[in-house]
Amino acid sequence: MNVTIEKIEINSFGKLKNAFLSLESGINLMSAPNESGKSTLAAFIKFVFYGFTGARMQSVSDNERKLYTPWDGEVSEGSITLTADGTRYTVHRRCLASGKDAVEVTNRATGRHELIGEIPGEVFFGVTEEVFARTLFFRQLTAPQSKDEILAERLRNIAISADEQVGTKKAVSELNAAKNELKSRMGNGLIPKAEKERDALEEAITASCDTRRDAEALNGEIEKRSKTLDTAEKKLKALRAERKNIEKYASLIKLQAINRLKLEERNAREEYEAASAGLKKRDDGSFGELFAKNTEYVAECRDCENASQALELATAERDALLNEKRIGISEAKDAERVINGSKRISNLLFIIAAIALVAGVITTLASPETMGLGIIIAVAGVVLAAVGAVVLGKPAGIAREAGFESVSELKDAITRLPSLEKQLNDAEARVNALEDELSESKTRCAILKRELDSGINGYIELSDANYSEQLQLILSLSAESGEKLAVWRAKKEELDNASEGFDVKALEEEAEGATEPERDKAKVDRELAFYTSQFDQLSELNRRDELTLATLEARSGDPALMIGKRDSLNARIDELNIKHRAYETAIAVIEESADYMKSMVAPRIGERADEYFTAATGGKYRGLEIDTRLSMSFGDDMRRSCEYLSAGTRDSAYLSLRLALADMLFGGCGVPIILDDAFGRIDDNRLRMISGAINEAARKHQIILLAHGDREARALDDIGAKYNEFNIEKL
Repeated sequence: MNVTIEKIEINSFGKLKNAFLSLESGINLMSAPNESGKSTLAAFIKFVFYGFTGARMQSVSDNERKLYTPWDGEVSEGSITLTADGTRYTVHRRCLASGKDAVEVTNRATGRHELIGEIPGEVFFGVTEEVFARTLFFRQLTAPQSKDEILAERLRNIAISADEQVGTKKAVSELNAAKNELKSRMGNGLIPKAEKERDALEEAITASCDTRRDAEALNGEIEKRSKTLDTAEKKLKALRAERKNIEKYASLIKLQAINRLKLEERNAREEYEAASAGLKKRDDGSFGELFAKNTEYVAECRDCENASQALELATAERDALLNEKRIGISEAKDAERVINGSKRISNLLFIIAAIALVAGVITTLASPETMGLGIIIAVAGVVLAAVGAVVLGKPAGIAREAGFESVSELKDAITRLPSLEKQLNDAEARVNALEDELSESKTRCAILKRELDSGINGYIELSDANYSEQLQLILSLSAESGEKLAVWRAKKEELDNASEGFDVKALEEEAEGATEPERDKAKVDRELAFYTSQFDQLSELNRRDELTLATLEARSGDPALMIGKRDSLNARIDELNIKHRAYETAIAVIEESADYMKSMVAPRIGERADEYFTAATGGKYRGLEIDTRLSMSFGDDMRRSCEYLSAGTRDSAYLSLRLALADMLFGGCGVPIILDDAFGRIDDNRLRMISGAINEAARKHQIILLAHGDREARALDDIGAKYNEFNIEKL
């Protein structure tokens, strides 16, 4: 697209700060001394369109961000307003010293941000930063060197293919590489590899089908067993629900018992409070302490009676355990030691006796001379057997002495002794505790009785008959209140015992929805255990078979998938063969057409460069031509290399080449061309002629000419060129 820069605003960039420049189409000239910021201005234009380059370089001269970040700040910032194909845009860029870069392209007509995420220079000029810098930036003019390889490559591409992005040599090389990647002369490549893979798949498909048949048979067994498992699982679910209902119903029964005890405790408390309220109604304030003591005395007497009954029961339990204990601990240890020892000794004696008897018989029968010795040995064996029998019978005697009918009964008593001893200790501890409790209760009763008797006797002596009648009535009511208090205490204790360890709210939640069970817990548990065992066994069988099935399936793979992969490979092989043939055809076509394209395009570049060269030399030299290596020659009749020209004339030829190349690279569109002190090696006369080439280029392109003196202005004036002289102004 045709691009013209209208104005440049620099907030901070290098030495320039708060600067404003207004440009026009055609030639724009700024003459200023060295170190006044001309090169900084040229760098700023590239910065706005492409950002900084060399950001990772350590050297300041190679790292533009370090070079142009202001010394007194951390921000490089500014904007350029331009016209592109009739539409005005403002490109604003802001870059921090840390490297954070932000760019915005605003459409001046709509005010909207456009080209978000794109590089503005590549959109407006259609080339990368490197090509922009090598084609539109002119500093000291020099002939093409090795560093211009990219520029030379693009020129060669234009001469050969009419497209600066395409080079036939490179294209043929890449096509050959792509063709060999598919199939090389050595038999390598994607096509042979795919064919081997397809053959291997054929073998795998055959093996997979065999394995799949085995897997299908095993899968049938698993499915059959799974149906049985489903039935068992449903039965288990019903049994678990039934078992859960039994637990819920037990919670319901426990909850009902607790609620009943709560009701009884509340009724007993209300009866006690009613009785106590009756006492308070008849009390004139003189008998409060006496009434309280009488109530406490009645309750304490009831507690004493309860403790006495509990002591009788505990004593009877302890006595029963004592009667059950028929042998002491030390006696039991002695008896156990005798039983175990007699068994070991008797077994040893019986073994020796058996050996002696056998040896005696053998010795007796061996010969007449050893008969006597054999008889003696046999008799010794009999004696040892008799001793063993006596030793073996010793535990029976100990059992009889201890009052047991048999050794087994003695052993049973010894076995039960530790448990019985613990029960006796617990029973003895309970008896002692109840005795202490009863003794304390009796003591409290006696103390309360004495205090009550003393109080009543005192009131009777000091009161008249009416007081005596009132006291009898109050004492009667106090006795009733004490009875009610004792009943309330008993009910409260019963409720506390029943509720201990239970969360009533949790019981309510657990009992919710409970119904009376149809069967007892034991029967349900038996069925639950049976079906659980069946389910676990079948599940384990299925698990093992499923592992085997998974192994078979993993080993066999999916035949359908492999067949599909094989068919896909066949299609892929056909496709690759078509590509291989297409590459061969493309290589042949490109090689045949390369010479033709060279003859069509290269003259266009030479023709345009010759126009500029003629203007730059005042018509002295004509017939400038270039080849695809950027080599230049001139002359209408006899061709000569530009190397024979003087340095200044070679610079003119190179300028002509660059201007012609700008025309070709940018597709005939006008773009800004920046010349920064480009003519330092050129004398005034030759500069005047070069100005003609610049004036010719200004018909299409916007020229930004930066000079350190007035030579360029005088040269332009001499040829009558129109130009806009501008300066850096402060915002």
